Amino acid sequence: MKVILTGYRATGKTVVGMLLSKKMKLPFVDTDRLIERAAGLPIRDIVAQFGWEEFRRREACIVATLPQMPPCVVSTGGGVILSAANREALKQAGTVIWLKLPAAEIVRRLQHDGQTEQTRPAFTSDDLEKETQAVLAQRLPLYEQTADFAVDTQGKSIVRVADDIYELLVETGVVAGIGAFQKKSRKTSGRGTDHGG
Repeated sequence: MKVILTGYRATGKTVVGMLLSKKMKLPFVDTDRLIERAAGLPIRDIVAQFGWEEFRRREACIVATLPQMPPCVVSTGGGVILSAANREALKQAGTVIWLKLPAAEIVRRLQHDGQTEQTRPAFTSDDLEKETQAVLAQRLPLYEQTADFAVDTQGKSIVRVADDIYELLVETGVVAGIGAFQKKSRKTSGRGTDHGG
């Protein structure tokens, strides 16, 4: 049972995910960082050297392992939902939460993000506004199709977004379900130790 955050670039998946993981006392996993660690290269260099298609292939390999991971909070790349296999793996892995933000606010954040050039390679040769509008138009139905819940992040602090998600997870029984799963796992591993001794 995992809590998986999806959404476009600059919607706050990583920072919200880190806060939420602390709140839930669960490990935090960022699929982009896992890809970088495995490649020994930042995403920008992976895309520059091998192309977007190769990046997506590596991303799919990481996503395929999510259902087998122990409970954790997962932040995904903005384009993870482009693959049907990825969408299915995310749904199998846990509760998928889509962080929503209007295109204009996404563009504003990307324009003011000093890390954009290093960490977010362009998809097209269009200017940022045109690119964002075009890519969002393609992805919005896929975010909606994959998500169990959508959380609007417009005008909210990171802390508020994390709190909203946590409250949603409590109300829908996800937090209790993860707690029960962990308790059962501890008992099972405890029994294994007893038998071994």
